[in-house]
Amino acid sequence: MIRKYTLLMMMLLCGVSGLWAQHNTSSPYTRYGYGNVLDGGFGQTRAMGGVSYGLRDKGIINPNNPASYSAIDSLTFRMEAGVSFQLSRFDGVNEKKTEKDGNLEFLAFHFPIKNWVAFSCGLMPYSIVGYEYEQKQKTSSTITKGYLSNTYRYEGAGGITQLYAGLAFRPIKYVSLGGNFQFNFGRISHYSTSSFDEVGMYKTSIERKIQVKDITGNFGLQVEVPIKEKHSLSVGSVFQMKSKMSTDATQTVITSDTMVLDFDNNFDTPMYFGAGFVYTYLEEFMFGFDYKKEAWSDVRFFGEKLFEDRSKMSFGAQYLPDKNGRAYFQRVAYRLGASVSSSYYKVNGEQLKFFSLSTGWGFPLKKGLNPTVLNLTFEYGHNGEVKDNQLREQYFKFTLNATVNERWFVKRKLN
Repeated sequence: MIRKYTLLMMMLLCGVSGLWAQHNTSSPYTRYGYGNVLDGGFGQTRAMGGVSYGLRDKGIINPNNPASYSAIDSLTFRMEAGVSFQLSRFDGVNEKKTEKDGNLEFLAFHFPIKNWVAFSCGLMPYSIVGYEYEQKQKTSSTITKGYLSNTYRYEGAGGITQLYAGLAFRPIKYVSLGGNFQFNFGRISHYSTSSFDEVGMYKTSIERKIQVKDITGNFGLQVEVPIKEKHSLSVGSVFQMKSKMSTDATQTVITSDTMVLDFDNNFDTPMYFGAGFVYTYLEEFMFGFDYKKEAWSDVRFFGEKLFEDRSKMSFGAQYLPDKNGRAYFQRVAYRLGASVSSSYYKVNGEQLKFFSLSTGWGFPLKKGLNPTVLNLTFEYGHNGEVKDNQLREQYFKFTLNATVNERWFVKRKLN
């Protein structure tokens, strides 16, 4: 039977489903590679800076480590969805710009199969592309015995969406193993032009189009370390192999003539490894740390290896005064987080540094063992510097996420 909170979630999704086709970024830095490649994670993990590999919480869906699925209560059916709004500011040497974006971010389901086996599936973005800007530049020329005025214009749109299905099981006490099967699909287009103000000079246009249909997967492990009473520690790790993507891709170059090159199946996604831990005291205080390393230097993009290895560190904490407390705000979860990472591409020979701070709250909508929770997250992010051919990007992102927990597997007794 469909319960009232599930019905409410479905109505919310119908109301915002039109947003899925829109991009939720305006960053000029998404013109590189596959754009802004996201690290995943839903409401709780985002507010905690992305901490997820060791996170084993029976009240959430955590696709970043599929081993976590087996933590679900054996009588619970769970659905989770989120929408976001982002305000971005870009500061360059000669200009400043503000953009607003929004999107439906993810939709996922989670339920047990046995007491020791659980399943999850969902839809979420792998990467996003969306930008439109231009740059003007003067270069010395022997042809004009002076300078040539050149205007560069860049446009891009699209992204890659990921459909996942995962299974987790506990072979022995304290140990959980899991895996995600992932189907990536989507389209990305990058378009650039170079034109001169001087008469008689050719205009050059380059258009790159990528269509992706690809299957990948990852594997996760979580170990619960028994320590002193009232204390618990969970350690986790995730590994994904490098994948050769199945793509249809073309590059069209137009100058005085037109040249079209095919680059089918000349693209990869990187191998990566992540590990982390979460320490919990009395289910009241939680602190965690994650580290992730992605081998982008071995990835092909249009047949070339253009990128650099990327790393990320995440820190996060949560305080839940009393999940069974009589006062409402005792049952609210308070969260903080931070992350530091590098870009997988270079701008003028330099990798960018990304820094973010996040805070959030989990508001239960009812009392009970596994209540439906409304998660609010605010995130501030910063990357790049104001200098030649670079921008400083700052953004404020608001995410609204609902975690619907309902008891669907209770056997009813008839009198």
